Amino acid sequence: MFNPFSKYNVIKNFPRNYPLHRKVKDNITFLLSCAIVHSRKNLLSQQDLKRVKRVLKKGDVVLLGNLKTVLSTIIDEPVTHSCLYVGKNKFIHSIAAGVQYMSIYHVFTEYDTLVILRIPKVKHRRSIIKKLVRYVKTQFGKPYDFDFVKGPTAFFCTELVNEGLKHAGYKSGLKTFKRPKKGVKKIESLLSDGAADVLHPNSFLKGRFDLVFLSHNLRLEDKKLTFIKK
Repeated sequence: MFNPFSKYNVIKNFPRNYPLHRKVKDNITFLLSCAIVHSRKNLLSQQDLKRVKRVLKKGDVVLLGNLKTVLSTIIDEPVTHSCLYVGKNKFIHSIAAGVQYMSIYHVFTEYDTLVILRIPKVKHRRSIIKKLVRYVKTQFGKPYDFDFVKGPTAFFCTELVNEGLKHAGYKSGLKTFKRPKKGVKKIESLLSDGAADVLHPNSFLKGRFDLVFLSHNLRLEDKKLTFIKK
């Protein structure tokens, strides 16, 4: 029998002194957002895997899309998540359970779309990548930033990557946190607990990166990413 909540695990990794009512609220939010609405296999192909293994390099920013969940219908973009490749077929990312490592096997059994972006050939590029990888690795185990506020104690996915780039001395051209909005937009922001005012995975395509790879089901025109339905 199909279980839409098969991917749900209770979140236990929260910041110290985190209120009980917030723990309950965040678990309910995660339960609903990770609910599967399309029961099918993921869409990344074996050809995608072969190509990714050939081109992937340490320090690459990787954008992923899981288009089977409720969250994907809310975000309504071909990519819904961001992570950093740290070498040896491993990525590091921030999910509801906190900052964790993820294998390339997991990527190709869980996600539907994939984009690889790379820091261009700039001065001290090797040093920047070394600092970037070291920074994100040192955040391992920290909780997810459900409050969507700036600080070094918790991270959401794009925050981990973009703040890592900033720490490494690379200007991505992107802001992790946007200025507060006014009127109707401000109300939308409040209803989303601030998530509307932060950097979304899709926005990395507008940053100072070279495009290295698009999965077979994506097309990019004028920095606008489109999912190709077949």
